[in-house]
Amino acid sequence: MPNAPILSRTPSALIPLALLLLLLSSAMYSQSATAAAMTVVREYTYNASENDSKVSARKAALQQLQSLLIEEVGVQVQSSFSNTETLDKEEFSRTVQANYQTFAQALTKTKILEEKWDGESFYLKAEIEVDPDGLSSQIATIVHGGGKNPCDAMREQVKISLQKAPSPDKNAELVAFALKAPFDNDCNDWQYNVLYSLTQSRHPAADYRDYLFVQLAQIAPHNLAGYLPGIVKYAIIKDNGITPTEWEAMLSSLQRLPEDRLQLLLSALSNYSDKSPDDTRSGKPSYQPQTALQLKNQLQSLIQAAGKGKVGSPALSVGELTARIIKATAYRQPAIGAELFQQYSGELPDINDVVKPITEFYKNQLKDGGELELASNSFNLLLEKLNEQKDILNDNSAKQLYYLLTTLERNAEENQQQAALIENMLGRYPKLFAQIIKGQRINEVQKHLWFIRYNLPDSEACTPRECADRLFSDGNAMELNAYGEYLVAYGARAAAAEDLVIRKLERVRVQASGPYRTTMKRHLITVLGNIRTQDLRAQELLIESLGDLDHKIPEEAQNALIKLGRGVQEKMMAMISTYEPLVQRRMVETLGKMQPDTDIVNFLKRVPQNDQYMRFAVEDALRDQQRAL
Repeated sequence: MPNAPILSRTPSALIPLALLLLLLSSAMYSQSATAAAMTVVREYTYNASENDSKVSARKAALQQLQSLLIEEVGVQVQSSFSNTETLDKEEFSRTVQANYQTFAQALTKTKILEEKWDGESFYLKAEIEVDPDGLSSQIATIVHGGGKNPCDAMREQVKISLQKAPSPDKNAELVAFALKAPFDNDCNDWQYNVLYSLTQSRHPAADYRDYLFVQLAQIAPHNLAGYLPGIVKYAIIKDNGITPTEWEAMLSSLQRLPEDRLQLLLSALSNYSDKSPDDTRSGKPSYQPQTALQLKNQLQSLIQAAGKGKVGSPALSVGELTARIIKATAYRQPAIGAELFQQYSGELPDINDVVKPITEFYKNQLKDGGELELASNSFNLLLEKLNEQKDILNDNSAKQLYYLLTTLERNAEENQQQAALIENMLGRYPKLFAQIIKGQRINEVQKHLWFIRYNLPDSEACTPRECADRLFSDGNAMELNAYGEYLVAYGARAAAAEDLVIRKLERVRVQASGPYRTTMKRHLITVLGNIRTQDLRAQELLIESLGDLDHKIPEEAQNALIKLGRGVQEKMMAMISTYEPLVQRRMVETLGKMQPDTDIVNFLKRVPQNDQYMRFAVEDALRDQQRAL
């Protein structure tokens, strides 16, 4: 559709009667009742680029239509100026394009009459009201200023005020500037600085708060995302939260907010709720933020609005908005996010969106404990959802859950509760965690250990018997020690390889010492303890290992013997005299650490104390046993 021509007009004082009648009769123009305004109908077709959407094409079509109208009317407006004060048509066109937002203020009303979008072009027909006097004033500013950009002139004035020392007068100046101009990112981008300055100021700013929320209805969608979080912050800081009226004004504006810019608003809301007041000595304002309950109610109202298709452009669903809220509240208000997850988990389009915040909340509560029940319930629900559809788990979510596993495992030795948690998780969801671990970029030994330790399905690790048999191969030290580590991880299930483990320990004990053999001996000794060996030769090997000169070996041997309990206790008491003094002393130490038993106490009282080292060992062992009894 071709662009429709537009008729131009000069100020009313210069229009001959015949021309005025012609304008009034034109199908494209209608003169308003007042001389200061005119109403124009205009058509324009915008040819879209590959990157244009319907929204961006519509915006571009309207802007071009308005710019052409300003140029054409502006040429007539300049006829009232002296010849030395006018801008030629080409120069004026460039000026309009460079200062579109400034000149657009002279377009007091725009009504879309018709629009069509076919994916390649956007046709627009609009009725626009023009204020010639306002346009004349803007042109005169440029002309008299030697072509100086009026936007730059305003920025300079505001900049001077912003640089002044904090005071009520400074705030009054800034408010006066703000109230004269709309919010936009082009000519009036200084509004950001004014908003920030007044937010930080401890002095009053009369009428500014009302102005901000009135502006919400007028701010263009592409500018709304930038200003709305700042307006929210200002309201919370200045008066303990957003009033119901202000909240309704904000809700009304959300339907125009681009959906991909909503996160800034959600973050602003959560960041300024239940935050500690700032130190007044820092020069920042002291305030009582809105409560978590206020925030929760606000977020619930947002979700309700989403259910009616009134949040974001295009509108977000309840599940989409909830996922974004959970992510936005993760840092300051994770408990609210966890509650919303429990309430709307069935609405979420992609569970992966909330894996990180829910998992982090759970991990932190394991340390702090203040809201552990809520965190546990939310996390368990998350695992249930993931287990139902394991194929939806993405790499980032899997990594988050794996990090949790490693955290729990690091603390398992010292924290029995966390050891039980990891056992419970992997026991309830073995296939889910098998998938998670298998997908991690870690070495194969670590993967095998996870699968072996927690008996996960589809393990590719060697069986206990296979692992033990490979100990006799010609592999390198690292590889052989890995097999030993696997056997340790098998725990009691390594009993199937008991005979091979005993044979390997017999060989390693008589070989020359070294890091590899020390590690291997420790692994083998630990395995014999884990399987609670009743083999007499194995028990003898453990007792003999108490005399090893590498202190790590006696420690492992002692731990293994303690696990055997009565099965080896009587043997040690009966045969203690057959061993060398060092082994005898360590046998006494081991007996002292076993389950309390009067037989052990009576035996210790009879043990010959041939030197002070044995005397000290007996005294310590007796004290440990008697204390336990």
